[in-house]
Amino acid sequence: MKPRKSPNLKMSGRQTKITEVLTNSPEETHQLGVRIALDLSAPGVLLLSGLLGTGKTTLTRGVAEGLGLKDISLVNSPSYTLINTYQGRCPIYHVDLYRLSGEREISSIGIEDFLGRDGVTVVEWSERLIFPLDSAIEIAIEDAGGDARRIRICYPALPGRVKRRAKQRGLPAGFRRSRRHEEHRRGPK
Repeated sequence: MKPRKSPNLKMSGRQTKITEVLTNSPEETHQLGVRIALDLSAPGVLLLSGLLGTGKTTLTRGVAEGLGLKDISLVNSPSYTLINTYQGRCPIYHVDLYRLSGEREISSIGIEDFLGRDGVTVVEWSERLIFPLDSAIEIAIEDAGGDARRIRICYPALPGRVKRRAKQRGLPAGFRRSRRHEEHRRGPK
């Protein structure tokens, strides 16, 4: 794997970090998924895009392994079931929107009920989503010839004040505790 970091780009009025990686085999794509998962915290959302056969499910297997799923052979493309759920150190929702088109069909699977709420949600064919997700990590996979894949990872940036507060509390980037969680953690007044 050869990582190549791009400069921060201005997107949607917020700074975004983009990393490009070239993997040379399905095994390297899988290992990249493991590395991505090690930096994830729940709730988290990964939006995967790429043509058929480019390695979205292979990357998802790596993410599931990195999130503690013991039997990664369970991770298969949910093209017909639409949503598969696995249990690692948190719930893992694996969504495939390939067979769906239009707002009505996508709304019918109830994706809004768990997307970004608890666990980690991995969405294949995310370009079919009907609503934007500002806090999601977007991953585009392209065929680079043979088994090689060019993978572009776009990490969302936090507003400066939230990022500083998270750093002061020793939290991973992208993680915010709710006010209710903070009150619970401190105990009653």
